[in-house]
Amino acid sequence: MRLIRMMAVVALAAALPALPADLSAQSSLFGVRGLGLPGRPTTPRVRGTGGSFALFDGESDFNPAAMANLKAVTAGFVIAPTWRTWETPAGSAHLRDTRFPLVFVGGPIPHSRLAIGVSFGSYADRDFRLATRDSLVIRGVQTQVFDTLKSVGGLNEIRFAAGYQLGARTSVGAAVYWITGSSRLEARRAFSDTNYLPFRQSAELSYQGVGFSVGITHQISRAIQLAALLRSDAHVTVDRDSSQVYKVDLPYTLSAGALIKVSPVLSVAASGTYRTWGGANSDLLAQGGVGAHNTVELSLGGELARNLRRPTKLPIRFGARYADLPFPVVAGERPKEFSISAGTGLRFAQDRAGIDLSLEHAWRSEGTPYKERAFMLAFGLSIRPYGEQQR
Repeated sequence: MRLIRMMAVVALAAALPALPADLSAQSSLFGVRGLGLPGRPTTPRVRGTGGSFALFDGESDFNPAAMANLKAVTAGFVIAPTWRTWETPAGSAHLRDTRFPLVFVGGPIPHSRLAIGVSFGSYADRDFRLATRDSLVIRGVQTQVFDTLKSVGGLNEIRFAAGYQLGARTSVGAAVYWITGSSRLEARRAFSDTNYLPFRQSAELSYQGVGFSVGITHQISRAIQLAALLRSDAHVTVDRDSSQVYKVDLPYTLSAGALIKVSPVLSVAASGTYRTWGGANSDLLAQGGVGAHNTVELSLGGELARNLRRPTKLPIRFGARYADLPFPVVAGERPKEFSISAGTGLRFAQDRAGIDLSLEHAWRSEGTPYKERAFMLAFGLSIRPYGEQQR
């Protein structure tokens, strides 16, 4: 019983000192360590452009200043099924899962320059199931044991944001985030010798934190728009079964980008984001984990309007994205991700409703042993019940 208790504590502390012999999971291989795989609470339009339009998209949970450019009260949600393949020294696995990375409602206040909104988004995903096979000497007899460690849950964020138009070209915004969520963990042990009964131990981790951000968008000409974001998430308090066990520093985020209207039908954007996930390194090491690294994310993409009179009718979106991942599988390594994406969308009912689609193909890796391929489909539905409003 002491051994199984130790296994649970290891899981609760996000230690997981080594990958097991057999693997299965609902989520990413690179979401097993630390706080999990960082979430992306953005719309399919943004995902279809490789993330490059995130700073300029008022419906995404990213830059609050972009909300000031919304022309109508909008409500929407995103559903994102994923199909992935793991490759590790322990073998391979084919997996799938479905997420709801973003729910959003917000828009302009009539006859004012202010827009407000609230959104619910994914902060970090920590779903996995890991299995090991080993042998122990029990009462002088070599006995095989089968251990399973399962986690379901992760961290989410609830954002309250406001954007304000300072003038015809400049918008500013600010947001407050409540970071919350939980992970339900379960450790099981079974024996090859049926004289020993299997047993399990479960626990629940809960997370609480607060963050804030400020952002700006500025149009320097008819063709060029710039944007920037600064965000601080302080730290998250981790409780195990309602008892505080430790805290983990969360990152500062600095992001900047440019959106260029190349022609009446083509817009392209590029952005870069830096996050100080390395601040969590000492906290995770103290819990027996493998630490964390600062990350860089670079995005490039565009949107081609096929119909100038109705630019929202089936535009062609495309993009590419590179990102470091903060939590290595093996200490000292630096996992990374590269993806390409495409998407489109359609507005109907006098532009009061719309659907958007994107498809991403991602390659994640850490050195040679650990690789993952994923196809990520995002479907978004949005409703604008009152149409465009006067500002």
